[in-house]
Amino acid sequence: MNLVNKTQEGLLSDPTPFVEYLTLELKEDKYKAETVFDILDEFLKISKSIGQKDTTALMTVTIGFSFKGWTSLFPNEPIPNELHPFIEMKYADRHFPSTPGDIFLMVKSMRMDLNYQASKYILSTFKPIANPIQDIQGYKYLDNRDLIDFVDGTENPKSIERAKAVIIDSEPYIGGSYLIVQQYIDKQEKWDSQTTEYQEGVIGRTKVDDIEIADDKKMPYAHNVKSKVEIDGVEIKMLRQNRAFGNAMEHGTMFIGFAKAASIMETSLKQMIEPGEKGHHDKLLDFVTAKTGTLYFIPPQNFLDKISN
Repeated sequence: MNLVNKTQEGLLSDPTPFVEYLTLELKEDKYKAETVFDILDEFLKISKSIGQKDTTALMTVTIGFSFKGWTSLFPNEPIPNELHPFIEMKYADRHFPSTPGDIFLMVKSMRMDLNYQASKYILSTFKPIANPIQDIQGYKYLDNRDLIDFVDGTENPKSIERAKAVIIDSEPYIGGSYLIVQQYIDKQEKWDSQTTEYQEGVIGRTKVDDIEIADDKKMPYAHNVKSKVEIDGVEIKMLRQNRAFGNAMEHGTMFIGFAKAASIMETSLKQMIEPGEKGHHDKLLDFVTAKTGTLYFIPPQNFLDKISN
């Protein structure tokens, strides 16, 4: 079975230099199925039409639905097995909030202007049933670094391993995936006051050359230690399509994490925020603040095609 052919195109492709993240909240109405189907049909046409203006820009639009979004818009469809409201997490002064969001769209390409045009028309298309509550423009910073100057996404799986990590391979939604979105704001001054050696210990990689620190020399609180999920000694991968956002005054990272099971990403977040058996939380959380948190289901492309026809 070729699972890749069943997925939305933007799910497995690498992050592009420019991306727009749109979060929509449904209006408090009852939706006629015909209205939802017509809107999704128009959405697919817009995505295709604008993408054809410059095929070298590699524009894709990925759409996902939260638990509330799915159950409101598709009440007659089975609920994806691991779709539920994002679980708020708190420990000491660390907090992963659960925030509103019924529909999420990731518009990415090599051109910021195409992303803007697609986003403008998409918001207009969904206007009868949903209001935009967040529109974040992300961008590639230097050599894929976040704004605390470390390379991001180094450990993303490639090729076949990526597909295995991300794509659901069982019914009822073969080709789908789960997505957790979190917006993190950097505490830049606090981070900049640390030595490079300490920063490298927090991340678990070298800053300039982006070399992973040897396991026996890593700090137990390193981000790439605490965020790693293992079952019976085998690492369970996820795909991060993170991008930097913001300006010199306020900025950070959009965490865009895909996996074939929501529980994989939830385990990672739990390990990060809690001290665990060894008494260490992810020290990166001392230098960022999570502002949002929502879990979405990314349906397979054939589901969208079926619903919109």
